[in-house]
Amino acid sequence: MKHYLDLIPISEKVHRRQSRMTRACIFLAVFLVTVIFSMADMQIRTEKNQAIQSDGKWHACFAGLTEEEGQLLSARPKIQEISWYGVTNYGLDMGYTVSGTQTVLCGFDKSFLELFPVAKTTQGTYPVKDNEVIATESLKDQLGIQIGDTLSLKTPDRFLTLTVCGFTKNTSMLTKHDAFGLFFNTSGYQKFFSEDTLASDSVYYVQFTPYCNIQKEISEIQTQFGLYEKQITQNTKLLAMMFQSNDSYMLQLYLTAAVLAFLVMVAGILMITSSLNSNISQRIEFFGLMRCLGATPKQIRRFVRREALCWCKTAVFLGLTASILVTWGLCAMLRFLSPGLFLQMPAFSVSWASLILGLSIGLITVLLAAISPAKKASRVSPLTAVSGNAHAFAQPSNKSASTRLFSVEIALGIHHAAGSKKNLILMAGSFAFSIILFLAFSPAVSFLNHAFNPLKPYAPDLTISSDDSSLTISKNLASQIAEHPAVKRVYGRSISSNLTVRTKGKDLAVNLVSYEEHQLQWAKDALLEGETKQPKVERSLIFTVYSQDNPLTLHSTFSVNADSSKEFSVDGVVSSYPFHSMDGTPTIICSEPLFLELTGKNGYSFIDVQLKKEASDEDVQELRTLLPEGVSFSDLRLSNQETTGAFYSCALFIYGFLVVIALISVFNIVNSIALSVTSRIQQYGSMRAIGMSSRQLTKMVAAEAMTYGFCGILAGCAAGLPLNRFLFQRLVSFRWGDAWTLPVFALLVILSVVLLSVLLSILGPTRRIRNLVIVDTINDL
Repeated sequence: MKHYLDLIPISEKVHRRQSRMTRACIFLAVFLVTVIFSMADMQIRTEKNQAIQSDGKWHACFAGLTEEEGQLLSARPKIQEISWYGVTNYGLDMGYTVSGTQTVLCGFDKSFLELFPVAKTTQGTYPVKDNEVIATESLKDQLGIQIGDTLSLKTPDRFLTLTVCGFTKNTSMLTKHDAFGLFFNTSGYQKFFSEDTLASDSVYYVQFTPYCNIQKEISEIQTQFGLYEKQITQNTKLLAMMFQSNDSYMLQLYLTAAVLAFLVMVAGILMITSSLNSNISQRIEFFGLMRCLGATPKQIRRFVRREALCWCKTAVFLGLTASILVTWGLCAMLRFLSPGLFLQMPAFSVSWASLILGLSIGLITVLLAAISPAKKASRVSPLTAVSGNAHAFAQPSNKSASTRLFSVEIALGIHHAAGSKKNLILMAGSFAFSIILFLAFSPAVSFLNHAFNPLKPYAPDLTISSDDSSLTISKNLASQIAEHPAVKRVYGRSISSNLTVRTKGKDLAVNLVSYEEHQLQWAKDALLEGETKQPKVERSLIFTVYSQDNPLTLHSTFSVNADSSKEFSVDGVVSSYPFHSMDGTPTIICSEPLFLELTGKNGYSFIDVQLKKEASDEDVQELRTLLPEGVSFSDLRLSNQETTGAFYSCALFIYGFLVVIALISVFNIVNSIALSVTSRIQQYGSMRAIGMSSRQLTKMVAAEAMTYGFCGILAGCAAGLPLNRFLFQRLVSFRWGDAWTLPVFALLVILSVVLLSVLLSILGPTRRIRNLVIVDTINDL
């Protein structure tokens, strides 16, 4: 051995048992951080792939450009792909039909198929002739048309005979409005429909080169061609996954994600710091001996840092390796359990950014965490360190433990916890951070429940509506549909728009909506304030929908006719009207009998249908045949499926984070208490030697742990609740207007985890003290 640093491998072998927990902490911190961010990266890749499959891989489209301007646009150096696209009858109000069904007409060239994978043909080929078209599969299913067959397209002034050369998948927009889609090549579209195409429906779809500033490019294009904001459309979902969106709500999500990512990293840093500090503190005598042999304080600090890095050699490598294997396993499991939702998730891919992040956190954290223990070791007096009293007199107390309120063992436990302010802050901060982290993530659960309506109990699979939202749908139709074996539930709504009521001496235009029993129950579940009991005999409950502009509040009264003496009172205020837009007019919800009494009308405007799980496309076609003329049919199953996939992806990510946070909390608390007890093992041995019983030692350790826990809970709640409110306002209030309330359930969960962890943390150390011989305990290093 030629250099004092050559002692590190020898010291590592001798103190392997003492450094085992520190190496485990480094491994776990690197592993958890890398797994979390690897799965987040895989989820982003999955969402990005799904966005490309459903919405296309274009980044922006520009409407109203001439052909010459389109050529100038394509010449820009940062544009990788550009394609012209025209559409007619996009609003389904221009009179283009096939067999009486509204039909959307689109024209594009082959390059468009690269930007829109969803538009690729499932059967057949791209149109070559002007009168050839690709049709959506709904046209084949409903009309029985095959490749090579002809169909007749009715336009406002003529009929066109077209040949079907292929089929493509339905889109959620078309199935929602029960419409067909026909796709022409560029020359065919311009030949037949160029005069009928609105300027806003002739657009250029653009894909920019990788790594360019997309928002800057869009701004320059807008300035170059003098475009208005409404002429520019961005692929918000895809840009969000690329972190290139300037949408105000997406910016709020970015801010939230950055805060949560920072908290996760700090949690790992605290865990390593606490463990390393305790490990170094246990070996003060060793460093004192080095001082006696001539080592300078600078050499001691260098030794401690180098030794900490040596622990990283195996711990960080194992943490990164384990994270890769676990990420692969989780991705493969998700693809196997739910291929429909996670088919786009990479199976055996490596997130290099996450690996670099995990490696950086491991190395940087260990170096930072070693600073304080290294300084402490370098300042110890050599004589004190080698005398065996380093732990007893390193931090002399100026005040004895108070026994006025507690027994001596409990008072000593509290005194041990509060004796060192630095240690108390570190330990309580470690506990508090688990609470802060959990409370920071809990608003994401509220966001999840607000953002995905198709998973709500009232979400329909099919919607039948009158063409003009009038009360022309017979209630007998709802009864006929309910008798179909594939139908789970049917519920209808009647709407009287701009009904004039009189309240507070003034006339007010409202939308009156009738709910049947199922919808009334759902409305009760969404009450912000008001009545939740069953309706009285003489009338039904009346709700209004919350809005800042709605003058109707709880217990407001109104009458329908100015001359009527009968007044009605608002029994409750619900948070939202979830079925469709009501144009900002105040909304009143009542039962069907009361609606009949107020309006004298007895028809439905909408009928919603929920299907059983085993319902097939043939069942939907059978229900379609029951419909009379003058009603619209919307198939929402495809859009619901897309949203359901997004929900489960987000749910897996959010709840997975919460579970990981709970595990970090348990491990961190148990480990912190164990290390704290180990650092005082000689003191406990001395106490046993002078007569303290195992029961008293258990109470003392419990008191110390509970002191850390209590301080951590106070600090965690003090910092976590404002952060919870801040993130809730960014995620939920900013979008849906819900007021923040105290997260009682989240508090109960995390506080229960903390208290349970404190109780578990007492078992190991006390068992170790009881099982050791007193002499061994006193001399334990």
